[in-house]
Amino acid sequence: MTAAIASFLYPMGLLLACIVAAAWLGGAGRRRAEAALRQSEQKLREARNELDTKVAERTAALRYSEERYALATAASAEGFWDWVVATDDVYVSPRLLEIYGFPPDTVFANRDDSLARFPVHPEDRPQWQDAVAAHFAGKTARFDEELRILRGDETRWLHVTGVAIRNDTGEVVRWTGAVKDVTARKLVEEALRVSEERFALAVLGAEDGIWDRDLTTGMHYLSPRAQVISMGRPSDGVDVRHKSEWAQWFHVHPDDAARRDAATRDHLEGRTPRYEGEWRVRHQDGSYHWIQVRGICTRDALGRAVRFAGSTTDIDARKRSEEALRISEERFALAVTASTDGIWDWDITTDAMFLSERAQHICGLKPGKTTRSRAEWGSMVELHRDDVEAQRKACDDYVAGIAPSYDGEWRVRLADGSYRWIRNRGLCVRDPVGQPMRLAGAVSDIDARKRIEEELRSRQEMLELAQKAAHAVAFDWQLDAREGECGRLSPELEALFGLTASSYDGNFRSWQDLVHPEDWPSVRDELRRANETGNVAAEYRVVHHSGVVRWLQAKGKMLFDTGGKPVRMTGFMLDVTDRHEAEDELRSLEKQLRQAQRLEAMGTLAGGIAHDFNNILGAILGYGEMALRDAPEGSRLRRDLDSITAAGERGRALVERILAFSRSGVSERVAVHVEKIVRESIDLLTANLPSGITVKAELRAGRAAMRGDPTQVHQVVMNLVTNGVQAMAPGGLLRVSLNKVTLDSPRIATTGTVAVGDYIQLKVADSGSGIPAGILDRIFDPFFTTKEVGVGTGLGLSLVHGIVTEVGGAIDVETAPGAGSVFTVYLPRAGDADEGKDDEKPNLPHGDGQRVLVVDDEEPLVRLATETLEALGYAPAGFTSSTAALAAFRANPKTFDAVITDERMPGLSGSALIREVRGIRRKIPILLVSGYLGGTVADRAYNAGADEVLKKPLSARDLANGLARVLQPVKTA
Repeated sequence: MTAAIASFLYPMGLLLACIVAAAWLGGAGRRRAEAALRQSEQKLREARNELDTKVAERTAALRYSEERYALATAASAEGFWDWVVATDDVYVSPRLLEIYGFPPDTVFANRDDSLARFPVHPEDRPQWQDAVAAHFAGKTARFDEELRILRGDETRWLHVTGVAIRNDTGEVVRWTGAVKDVTARKLVEEALRVSEERFALAVLGAEDGIWDRDLTTGMHYLSPRAQVISMGRPSDGVDVRHKSEWAQWFHVHPDDAARRDAATRDHLEGRTPRYEGEWRVRHQDGSYHWIQVRGICTRDALGRAVRFAGSTTDIDARKRSEEALRISEERFALAVTASTDGIWDWDITTDAMFLSERAQHICGLKPGKTTRSRAEWGSMVELHRDDVEAQRKACDDYVAGIAPSYDGEWRVRLADGSYRWIRNRGLCVRDPVGQPMRLAGAVSDIDARKRIEEELRSRQEMLELAQKAAHAVAFDWQLDAREGECGRLSPELEALFGLTASSYDGNFRSWQDLVHPEDWPSVRDELRRANETGNVAAEYRVVHHSGVVRWLQAKGKMLFDTGGKPVRMTGFMLDVTDRHEAEDELRSLEKQLRQAQRLEAMGTLAGGIAHDFNNILGAILGYGEMALRDAPEGSRLRRDLDSITAAGERGRALVERILAFSRSGVSERVAVHVEKIVRESIDLLTANLPSGITVKAELRAGRAAMRGDPTQVHQVVMNLVTNGVQAMAPGGLLRVSLNKVTLDSPRIATTGTVAVGDYIQLKVADSGSGIPAGILDRIFDPFFTTKEVGVGTGLGLSLVHGIVTEVGGAIDVETAPGAGSVFTVYLPRAGDADEGKDDEKPNLPHGDGQRVLVVDDEEPLVRLATETLEALGYAPAGFTSSTAALAAFRANPKTFDAVITDERMPGLSGSALIREVRGIRRKIPILLVSGYLGGTVADRAYNAGADEVLKKPLSARDLANGLARVLQPVKTA
């Protein structure tokens, strides 16, 4: 508007100037003036028209601008105000009224009215006022503030911007600006601030470390925790550095670096969706620690990684625990493998149950699959019917928390039907509320212990009964302060000590005199120990006035006063004499067992040697017997052959003694007239006794018989008498007695135990030098002798021991140095023997051309057997190889009528050959011979199918009779 007015006033001024000039010029110049005036008027009209045009244009433009401003104001999210200072006119846009929460028709009278009604928050009003004052004072070029307003019950955030227009003197002539509702932004910012605070606190408080790497700039953020985990260094407050700076502290273990680089490269290049790995990093102190790293990268529009962020977790403790667990599991696996116990583990939640192979074996199962359900295992493990309910209750009560532990002993059934004792122990793992989650434990094979306990239970019961029978007596001694006083004894205690009633004076020295002198040092030590520990435990002997020695046991407590001085001793006294006697008896039995074991070992050795001798003697005696048939009576050849045969017979007798000692001989068990054999043996011995030795026999057994071999009785008598004679070198009296005795109670002898029953008692007593106590337990050892070289072999008493033990008897030995020795032999009685005459020897049975297969690895014995059989009318076929003999029999089994085979042979043994032959031809007669029939040789032969078993060396009569016996059923059929 101002420009339009100025354009109108300028031509008017020019016209007035022309009039004044024309009037001044006067007449002549009037025409020029008029012309100029007309020209000016023309220009004025043109200027007026141009001015009108411009005013119209500008008015239209102004109207369009105002309309556009009004539209922009109405459409804007911001509200506007305009205050003209000179007129105090205030303009407020509708949007601003809406922001303030005022009605649309609200009008403000002036600035003070608008300020008074402006709904600024009371807490922000001072800030608002100070900011306005500062802006009007020219301290701020632009007004820019954020404040809160109250709109009803609602609080809104406003962003107010404005500018003050000043005149040339700096006074504010106009103030205009805009208001924007930024409540949504402020809420977002507040939420973001809270979130960032929460994130910052989480980062500071988290166990994991946070890292963020800008791949475009190389800058790398590491949280303080990440620095500690990855580098072992505390944060210095600078958590954002370039990657190259962090590199001086971050070092991956050389063995893990390649794996870590590959994981990083694969993720950044898009081959893996996530970045994850575990490796070791070196801390500032040089130690290495395991960390776990997870991360993910963000990419730009082209798919290039621009940012890489994630977390770092300290897993060193877990890794070390895993390693420790691995070592522990390996150790556990080795322990389970090597342990004699079995391991089981029951997951109660899933009912899955693990049984180690050892546990399965102990429970009587064949080791196989180790994990099954509890129900499956329950159907496979069979408990003794008397233990089923006890085991179930023990397990259920413990799992339910009723019983404090799960520990029990039960029996399980094995595959062969027998039962084995086991011990089962377990521990329950429960959840926080006490519910059972898992039950695991061990199972032990206690069968051997149980059987030992069973064997010892009767003896233990005897000991306990003996203790009860001893009448345990209580004692309570008040120890007097005066030295040497220990209190009085009750009448019962005086009786235990062998004292008469009220005879004990209460003096310590008097009590000490009651203790056996040999036991006093140990009693004194126990008293000293009782003063230190308070426990009284002592065993000692006391000698009664009658000379009887009794063992007493004291158990109790020593009581002390506040100064630690003993003032009282209380407890029980027991007479444990019977227990000590039982222990002595047990030691005696153990001594006998060790001796029997030594004899058995030596017997096995002797039996093996005897077997080899029998093969040699078989050839000597057999060929000697054949040669005697052709040697003329009275010739030198006959005498030489008789000498050879006699030597062979002595060798046979020696082998018989060795085999008898080793219990390897197979003798015929018949009723033996013992007194008859003893009398014959004594008559035979007395004819060759040294001078000065007298034998006195008292035989009163009558026809009492034992079940055995007459040769055995003869050997017992001969060896005992010979042993007694050798013990009386200067001369003396040897007494031999034989009686019938009946024992009503068992007793333990020097070797063996004599049970209740009837016995034939043989007693041989000499008046010699006796046996020293140091060697008494060795006199029955093979080859043990104290005699000079050439006087004895050391086999005599060993042979006696072997024979007596074999027939079920026992031997008692009584001896004293210088007083001689008495050997008492107890032979089980088997009724009475018949009186009869010996039958004459029948003629040798002969064959009818039967073909006999003869097998022995000794060629001389095969040749001897075949020649003997040919002389007896048989058709023998001899073999020194069992495999060759089996091949010949398999080729033509029906051509053989009988088989004679040795037992010990290389390749197939005799028993194995018999089984093969029986498999081919079931009913062929078979005779087995062997130089050693100890142990299970005879049983093994009979089980294989032998019809009869004979012992080498065999005479022609033995061979003929044995073969005839096995062929007899065939002839009868």
